[in-house]
Amino acid sequence: MQPKTTNRPRKRRKRARNKTAPSKLRVYETLHALNQAFEQVLTDLGRLEELGFRGGLLHEFRVVVEETRAWVNFELIETMQDREERDWARFGRLRYQQEKKLRDPNDVLIEAERLKQKQAAEKKPRKRNARERA
Repeated sequence: MQPKTTNRPRKRRKRARNKTAPSKLRVYETLHALNQAFEQVLTDLGRLEELGFRGGLLHEFRVVVEETRAWVNFELIETMQDREERDWARFGRLRYQQEKKLRDPNDVLIEAERLKQKQAAEKKPRKRNARERA
């Protein structure tokens, strides 16, 4: 006996996307590994040149590898800069909120008194010394 079939369209499940970004440590480790690999390719191209392979062509390959490495570094670092900047702002806000919770209510009064004294000192006429009077 076969299961009943209906004419209703089947609902497709949406795949849950992993919205969390990869850990920063993994990104930086991967960038390091990529740069090591680029360096290895450049070293191997240099060895081939020492063995007498066509130096001009190998030089062109080195230029392409260096360009590709610079491009990869630029793109990844630019992305990470944006992420680091957002994290810096977010953690700065969190730190400020924590400091605000821990702040002594009397600190506000002390700061207000200090500002009042500073303003009073600025309003007082300055006494001139003997040299300035002459």
